[in-house]
Amino acid sequence: MAAIYKVSYVVTGEDHPGAILNVDHMPEVGEKVELGRRRFVVVEVFELVPPRGEFHFLHATLAADDE
Repeated sequence: MAAIYKVSYVVTGEDHPGAILNVDHMPEVGEKVELGRRRFVVVEVFELVPPRGEFHFLHATLAADDE
């Protein structure tokens, strides 16, 4: 079974609710993420708690994508 990453996405610098999503890979700094119709860039990623089986629990901070 492949790893599942449960990621808490938090947007900095604006009033955006963010999201909690299951994704199939660990987000990386610089990666682009779409939440709804908006596009953001990952500026920080860290583990919230140690993995449990195939589940990884992460926090990712996002900023608006200026491109």
